[in-house]
Amino acid sequence: MAEPKLTLDQIGGDFKKIAEAVGIEAAEEISRLFGGLTISIPRLAALKREVRDEQIRAEYDRGEPVRRLAVKHELTTRSIYSILGHKGDNRRDL
Repeated sequence: MAEPKLTLDQIGGDFKKIAEAVGIEAAEEISRLFGGLTISIPRLAALKREVRDEQIRAEYDRGEPVRRLAVKHELTTRSIYSILGHKGDNRRDL
């Protein structure tokens, strides 16, 4: 016997929000994979910040000056040093 097809009218709550965002079939797959678990979904801004910070570290490792990184990523040099994990005492500013 085939599984009954769900419609948006038949579901509610958070599951309905997920189904509206990704479609009912994808929401059902998410339910099959993660149903019953408590999961934390990171905010998009945090994910993008992690990717940006990795890019900054890679560019610095390739020799990109801190000031240029700050301008390129619209950050202060202090923020760049924070991302790089040091206080700016070993500067490569030019």
